[in-house]
Amino acid sequence: MFHKLRELDERVVKRMSEIHRPVLDRIMVLFTYAGTGGFIWLVGFVIPFLITRRFRETSVIMTAALGVNYLIGEVLIKKSVGRDRPSTWISDEDMKINKPKDHSFPSGHSASSFCAFTVTAWCCPPWIWIPALLLACAIAFSRMYLRVHYLTDVLGGVVLGVIDGSLVTLLFRAFIFKG
Repeated sequence: MFHKLRELDERVVKRMSEIHRPVLDRIMVLFTYAGTGGFIWLVGFVIPFLITRRFRETSVIMTAALGVNYLIGEVLIKKSVGRDRPSTWISDEDMKINKPKDHSFPSGHSASSFCAFTVTAWCCPPWIWIPALLLACAIAFSRMYLRVHYLTDVLGGVVLGVIDGSLVTLLFRAFIFKG
């Protein structure tokens, strides 16, 4: 089974190199940079939610969920798994961004993006969570497009983000923001 997943990952990396276009390159770099360190989620969601009474609790939940997600994904899982990135075998000239120096699994950009989206899906109306979902998908795709993550890294990040976002939201609603 792992052999089949590895083959799938390698096919996706190869396919990503075939679809590169200058305009798409620039767009994907923008999405990737927006997702770095959860920047877009902090600036675009946490801060505006914090100053809006209706979404203040969502801001607190999202901040906590992103923190938990970082600790689990980046500190525990990524360091334990230690998977090399596909960019390890790609020349510097073929890269559209600097090669990341940390490990590959799970994708932190995907995990934080889907964590933030999941909190909005639990706490906000569709006019907020639908754009959050589209943004999360674009950020996750950009990581494969730029060949710094395998498909399974991104999928692992998505699953981790949804689990972390859901659990933190449910815990906060059950024990902190009751009623």
